[in-house]
Amino acid sequence: MRNEKLSWCRIIFFILACWLFFLFFSCTSTKIDSDFSPVFVTNSSKYKILPPESMSGSIEELQRMEAVFGKNQIEADIYVIANSEQLSMILMSEFGTTVAELFYDGENLDFESSVFPKKLKPEYIVADFQFCLYDAEILKSKLAEIGLDFNVSSEYEPNGFCTETRVMSQNYKIISKVTKKFEKNQKTEVNELKSIKYENFLRGYSYELAGVSE
Repeated sequence: MRNEKLSWCRIIFFILACWLFFLFFSCTSTKIDSDFSPVFVTNSSKYKILPPESMSGSIEELQRMEAVFGKNQIEADIYVIANSEQLSMILMSEFGTTVAELFYDGENLDFESSVFPKKLKPEYIVADFQFCLYDAEILKSKLAEIGLDFNVSSEYEPNGFCTETRVMSQNYKIISKVTKKFEKNQKTEVNELKSIKYENFLRGYSYELAGVSE
């Protein structure tokens, strides 16, 4: 049975709790030489976010997010622009007002919000997005450098649907899984991304993004 929809105040608390959780792990370890803060995929594996050129394809649309952290579940809208030049995200309240904004172009990483502490590290948001949508071969190479395996598989269905699965693991233990659903456009014959589900088993959270129909 679906959990009752949380109020916007509880949504803010939920997201804040998730990002503070990431912040704790980043602050308790030694920093590496990088223009940006390292992302601790595990307590010992430090990932440096990739430049936007590593993006596979492009996105520019309003996404509906459903996220789960422990027993809590939330829903919110996020406008996403992602291509080879930038990653931009705008988190909106149920009233359509902007709650938080993120911008990343490989040289600058800006995160502004009226509700979140300034110490929150946006690198963790960028990293999760990269694991979902950046070039698989580039990710596999970079993650191998920090002792992580990254395997990608695809399953095609006769009705034009395709599912891509990305699994990150270490010593045969799954850390996270990405499931992407595609549907072939009958006019262009191009596979169009319809939804993304990200599950982080190590940290105990997940979220799903789907384009909002006009």
